[in-house]
Amino acid sequence: MNIFVQLDAWESALILAGLMILGWLVGVRARGSTPEPVSSTRIEDGGLALFGLLLAFCFSGAASRYEVRKELLRDDAIAIGDFATVSSVLEEPERSALNREIRTYVEQRLEFGPMRLDDPRMLQLIAEGRDTHARMLALVRHAIANKNTPTVHVPLLNAFNGVTSSHDKRLYGVRDHVTGSIVLMLVLFGIFTTFTLGRLHDQRGRGSLFRISAYVCLVALVFYVTVDLEQPRRGLILVSQAPMQELLTALEHPAP
Repeated sequence: MNIFVQLDAWESALILAGLMILGWLVGVRARGSTPEPVSSTRIEDGGLALFGLLLAFCFSGAASRYEVRKELLRDDAIAIGDFATVSSVLEEPERSALNREIRTYVEQRLEFGPMRLDDPRMLQLIAEGRDTHARMLALVRHAIANKNTPTVHVPLLNAFNGVTSSHDKRLYGVRDHVTGSIVLMLVLFGIFTTFTLGRLHDQRGRGSLFRISAYVCLVALVFYVTVDLEQPRRGLILVSQAPMQELLTALEHPAP
């Protein structure tokens, strides 16, 4: 049922538009050749109202999840930056070793940012991130065991925990999408509305085809933007990787 989110947004919008047009044609066929106008019932009016509410609900939810993904990326960059700041206070050799691992980790996070969830390399990249976590933890343990700058041991552990926590939150956040049953309900309501419009179609009127085409295009456009917001790693509306890129620049060129 989540196929509309798995497909590219333009493909999902085209499928919805096609199904809505098909629903309208079925409604026109169901009306037949009766010249008398057909009035709508409360059930049909309620269906149209519910469709509008459902469309607005889906769009609002997609926009909220998009903003959350932006915040998770920002928090991820901040957590890594905090860990880099605390580790820079350590004495050698752990300071340089941790700095190298942090730069490697930021490069991995930059690669993770725009990668599609169905990319074959995604699982390997996640595993590489876990391995980097393990190497950084080993260095932190080594620094504590050797009593390297004891005053920063607690902040160092807290900062490392922040890195792993932000990693997991971001990973689960990018996997959070609208429930497939809600999308299916939206599609069914869209078909029902055009079926109703087709059944109420006045054969003596002019411009009916233009009006239904404009309606379908507007609904498909809102649906396209909604699905595109659910896909921040492809399409037109992407989550900017600027915070992580700026962090990598700062690590490669530290202030004197």
